[in-house]
Amino acid sequence: MRSGRSAMHLSFESEAGPDEARSLVLRFLSGDVHVDPYPVLNRIREAGPVWLGDDVVVLSSYAHCAAALRAADRAPAPAGACPVPVPRPHRALDRVLGADATADLAPLVRSLVDDRLDSVAARGRLEVVSDLAHPVPMAVLSRLLGLPAADAQWLHRRVTALGAATELPVTGAQNPASPAERRWAEAELETYLAEAVRSRRGRADGDDLLSRMVRAGEHGERLTDSEAVSAGRFLLASGYETTAALVSACVLALLRAPHEIDAVRRDPSRARRLVEETLRVDPPVQVVERLAGTDLDLCGTRVPRGTVMVLLLAAAHRDPALTPDPDVFAPDGGSPHLAFGAEPHHCPGAPLARLIARTVLVRFAQRVAGARFALGSTSYRPCVALRGLRALWVDADGFAARDLPWRPAGAPAPDLRPPAHAAHDAAGRTS
Repeated sequence: MRSGRSAMHLSFESEAGPDEARSLVLRFLSGDVHVDPYPVLNRIREAGPVWLGDDVVVLSSYAHCAAALRAADRAPAPAGACPVPVPRPHRALDRVLGADATADLAPLVRSLVDDRLDSVAARGRLEVVSDLAHPVPMAVLSRLLGLPAADAQWLHRRVTALGAATELPVTGAQNPASPAERRWAEAELETYLAEAVRSRRGRADGDDLLSRMVRAGEHGERLTDSEAVSAGRFLLASGYETTAALVSACVLALLRAPHEIDAVRRDPSRARRLVEETLRVDPPVQVVERLAGTDLDLCGTRVPRGTVMVLLLAAAHRDPALTPDPDVFAPDGGSPHLAFGAEPHHCPGAPLARLIARTVLVRFAQRVAGARFALGSTSYRPCVALRGLRALWVDADGFAARDLPWRPAGAPAPDLRPPAHAAHDAAGRTS
């Protein structure tokens, strides 16, 4: 197999070239337009596949990206990145994080969101990222894994350093964590989770995720210590910051469409559509890599074995082939997206991320009275692959009490099922 990684660096360092589409690709991948990348992404998609040397191709249409996600292998993880779990840990996460199992977590997630809103009520102002988007997913993941709540800040620092490794080597964007810091975070988290797993061996009473994975599961299958550590590490490294970014993006979308705040207050099930539309128009994961393990024909584009494919998911979601007005935030449109991947490389934590985001939207709409942007503009982290707000300040007239009913009288029951396109993807699950 040819090595596409070295060719990719050569292309970026020495072959800028005059071609407009390639120049736009370089602008996006360098982080030059990370505050509002979508006009540039639209122009890249209009140009079709863009080759960067012989071994790297940039794909940006929905059809190309969906086909690549289903046909290709994951590209090798960059140094310091959390490794992708092998099939057995992946299957274990699928079992414990499926839509039905995740629905049982709704009361816990709601309580954690209410706790966070209670903690800022006296202040009269909310900073969405630090007050909601980070603490809630970390608290949920810690409860799932049976980790002490007191370790949240310790875990935040290390998992954030691992999350920085999601930035692709192909991008020139500023990376918030050095290679040394990522190696340190990986080693510390490995030791921490290994001790947590060892403490669960031989116990029959634990109901947390780690305990369930090391006990005999379906068909008598149980994970080894290293497999359980891998699953726990993967869940933290891939689920924490992406869910935090989704939560903050959803609240931002709600503030930009204030009529939706009243709509969610009247009908909490409305949050489901708002989350899916946010995943389409402003996804946390903007770009991923895949490796062609064999010669591929992707919608008429020939991709030789060994080619690194850079998939611009954020461009694919706004493909006019999906909807007449792809740049318009339209929760009732029902357009599909690839924010959680596609089979066989789906994201096992998708139901949990959706649940957390929906819960935050509902309780924000119900409890934060007169929510509006505080002075100052929104700011984004200087990343390309993982798009996330740095801060989002919100002023409020007041905060309603936490005993406010979740569902007003006469409101329809919440729909906890995955969207239709996600259910279609799940039907072809092979891993």
